[in-house]
Amino acid sequence: MRPATCHNQVVVPHRRLVLIIMSALIICGILTPVGLGVARAAASSPAVLTTGSGPAPRYDCSFNVETDAFTGADASASAIGWEGNHQGVVTCLGGTFLVFDGINRQFGFGIYNGGSTKWTDADGYLPAQTTSFRRSGAAVSITEFADRVVLGGNAFVAVYSRVAIHNPTDNVIAADPDPTSGMVELNSAPTAVKPHTSVVHDYVVAADRFGNDYPWPSAEALASDGSFGQHFAHMRAFWNGQLAGIAEIDVPVSSLNAAYRSGFVYTQIARSGNDLNTGVNGYASEFSHDVIGILTNLFTQGYFSNAHALLREARSVVGGAGQYDDGIWTYAVPWAVYLMKTGDLKFVEQNFTTQGPMGGSQPSIEDAAHVIAADRTGPAGIMEETDDIDTNGYWTTDDFAALLGLAAYRYLAQRVGDRSEAAWALQQYDSLLAATNTTLNATMQQYRLDYLPCSMLQPNTANRCVHPEDANWSSPFGNWAWEGYLLGELRSGPGISMIDATYAYGFARLKGKLPPGTFGGFPDDYYSSGYNAANGATGLASKDFRDQGILGYEFMIANSQSGPYSWWESSTAPVAKSAWIGRHPAAGQGSSPHAWGIAGANKVLLDSLVAQMSDGTLIVGRGVPTKWLESGSPISVTNFPTTGGRRLNLKISSRGLSVSLALSGQAPSGPVLFQLPSFVNNIARTSSGSVTQSTGTVTLTARTRSVTVQLRNAPAQLCHPPARHAAEGC
Repeated sequence: MRPATCHNQVVVPHRRLVLIIMSALIICGILTPVGLGVARAAASSPAVLTTGSGPAPRYDCSFNVETDAFTGADASASAIGWEGNHQGVVTCLGGTFLVFDGINRQFGFGIYNGGSTKWTDADGYLPAQTTSFRRSGAAVSITEFADRVVLGGNAFVAVYSRVAIHNPTDNVIAADPDPTSGMVELNSAPTAVKPHTSVVHDYVVAADRFGNDYPWPSAEALASDGSFGQHFAHMRAFWNGQLAGIAEIDVPVSSLNAAYRSGFVYTQIARSGNDLNTGVNGYASEFSHDVIGILTNLFTQGYFSNAHALLREARSVVGGAGQYDDGIWTYAVPWAVYLMKTGDLKFVEQNFTTQGPMGGSQPSIEDAAHVIAADRTGPAGIMEETDDIDTNGYWTTDDFAALLGLAAYRYLAQRVGDRSEAAWALQQYDSLLAATNTTLNATMQQYRLDYLPCSMLQPNTANRCVHPEDANWSSPFGNWAWEGYLLGELRSGPGISMIDATYAYGFARLKGKLPPGTFGGFPDDYYSSGYNAANGATGLASKDFRDQGILGYEFMIANSQSGPYSWWESSTAPVAKSAWIGRHPAAGQGSSPHAWGIAGANKVLLDSLVAQMSDGTLIVGRGVPTKWLESGSPISVTNFPTTGGRRLNLKISSRGLSVSLALSGQAPSGPVLFQLPSFVNNIARTSSGSVTQSTGTVTLTARTRSVTVQLRNAPAQLCHPPARHAAEGC
């Protein structure tokens, strides 16, 4: 939950200067596509380059000096690209896109007029964005996507664009796409569209060289390498193949299904080789705690391609100078999830005590864990003062981050058989938890607080959390309460007992200031953030806010998209009038898309449906909203990674008072806890397993393949719990 104003402070001065210079060159038209106007290979006919003027200035992707990011009309920004490209392509409202890698130029079409616009992803989630609008009676759509091509033995990313025009009238319509100069034409089509006919204009430009510096392909090479349709089919097959490798979800809210898939794709586009950058635009760099969150989510979803290289890269990031402290403290977390899911003990053993070739700047798992003990320099043995929420202080989130890191490290030490380190981790965990609880209890008693404060030593009125709309009010939670539970560690104290009270406190302060469903934003965009779903993750460890993560995700989709399923790190309230149909922010900052925010959103969505504990226990349905049962639509997860390389499928279905669970695929390695919020004190009977009414849990054996639970009251008869009712006006 990091404010965008200082998130990337380590590298801002250099990157900001580079982007400002780049912006000036783009605006002045000094930089041009290298090599596109010079043929390097013989072809049957010369390629045709466009000579139009492109989009009107108000639809440019222009650099915003205040936010260090390229931004389009109505604060729009999104991205297309390819997995691991050096830098993806920024897209903006109206079909404008911006190419980097030395080309540093935007492309687009003058036909866009800013009328009522639909901006969507192909198939709802693919990185092929379509801008649809009407002009002079014609229906116009602009579609752009990226594909990997190999020309002359070298790999490139190329952007393919199509302007499709349909004339439903009885008159000829003049409809010139007016493309930016320098695009390669892939076909020839008239600019005068006859009545009741359609035409398409296809184009391509080279956009990326995967970090290499070999020459750009010629226009002829691009033109002869296949049609728009052929490359679209290749792009679609590639991304669907990638998605087939991770856990897939199907929930009653179709936009969540699309956002989940789209989020995975955006994460891979933000990647630069093995660098898990936070963004394509804005934060095109790695930040330690971002990398930890992104990688943990990828492993949770079951993405293990090139996992060894990604973990080694994370080692370099957390060990780098000037990075966030909580990144190195939680370095063990993705390793623990990776080992739990895959059983790849050999690779963990190889890196447990061994540093990388650069020594201390590439710490071993053990080195990183021992940094926690060294950094316990705060009062009474709590964690040191940091700027982990981009302001200096003794932040509560730091102590819980360190506790989570110790929990993950202890799990790893036990798995590799290092009893001494496992005992050390437990001793440090118990000591830090005691110090944390003692300090928090003293602070809460001294200031008579009925919530978990942002600072270990101050009430929220004494620091940046004084602003109700500053989403950092939820930062004290961290990920320890939920993820520490999944790792099987003992959890006690205010970090557990005050979860519900803190959610109720924060939402009550926002009542009348912001609508229900948002945690607020960051200076000076105090409406919502890219972490809005992730901020609800601790609700999974609560009594009354177990579906808060999903509700937060739904809010983001409904109110703050800056591109198709793309969000700024922080954003303002929706603009009063935007060409893009829907509710979209008037301004934003940071990065859009924002891979760390997306990782948190997708992880809490998946965890709400099914989560794996380190002891083999499988938790099903803990965050499923009651309203989903009311609809009667099934909820399913397929290809979910459990433990040791196993995968399973599950389906939750409801009808009246009956809720059923069916499991298929490889059996889990431990018991199954079927525990929907609707089950709490509401189970009449079950066809299998044992019942715990207070938590709404039906405990099943690992061999159980199906169960039907009969409720006392239908889901529609249940209201939100009292704490949320008071906070949100349920």
